[in-house]
Amino acid sequence: FLPGLGSIRHNVILYDYDVGALVDCSDISRIGKAAKAFRKDRLLLNIDHHISNTMFADVNWVKPNASCASEMVYELFKALSVKINKAEALCLYTGILADTGSFKYSSTSSFTHLAASELLKHNLDVNGIYRHIHESLDVRTVKALGKVIETLKIARKGKLAWLEVKNGLIKKEPALAEMTDEIIHFARAIKGVEVALLFKEIKAGREVRVNLRSRGKVDVNRLASFFGGGGHKMASGCTMKGSLKDAVNRFTTEARRRIQ
Repeated sequence: FLPGLGSIRHNVILYDYDVGALVDCSDISRIGKAAKAFRKDRLLLNIDHHISNTMFADVNWVKPNASCASEMVYELFKALSVKINKAEALCLYTGILADTGSFKYSSTSSFTHLAASELLKHNLDVNGIYRHIHESLDVRTVKALGKVIETLKIARKGKLAWLEVKNGLIKKEPALAEMTDEIIHFARAIKGVEVALLFKEIKAGREVRVNLRSRGKVDVNRLASFFGGGGHKMASGCTMKGSLKDAVNRFTTEARRRIQ
């Protein structure tokens, strides 16, 4: 529903440009083969809000206390006196809404609300945006979520909770592969839980994506970094090689050690 999506091009390498930019990316290795699109003799900008950012570019604007990259782009537009049109306002507001968990995450600040307030002056359909992000699931996906919730495990006297999504279920319902907050919320919302984990078996027996959420007492960025990942103090992620069972065992063992 966002304007401009049709302008996105894949598998295209441009040689005639002056400046390249990576937004909301903590490490250039995360974009894989797409890194080849950036020439070493051209200026590279890095606009990001992850505390684990590796400062890989020529110009690094990294702001860990920002709620999201969309908020930073809004701030940049204002600093450059760029007049934001309705299409741009829609994209920026949607980015802020999604990345702040509808303004419920602790990274949400007064500036976040100020930015959202300014963007809403463009007469955006707030309800429609929310429905597109949070209320557009089909029946099959909801039923699949029920199967994921059945995998819920609790440890450390209720302070640690995790959910598992097996590869077989992802194949039956591919939408689950892209769903993180919608799933991990069920573990994080449990009273007393300090750390919530979500294990998604991306490649059967070979690769597992781990997402982490914290209520604040445990720095999950450090926990994710222990396994080669990173992100934020209260929301991070990593990818582990091996089986789902092995990933769950190794990760929860370390998580237990860090939870008092």
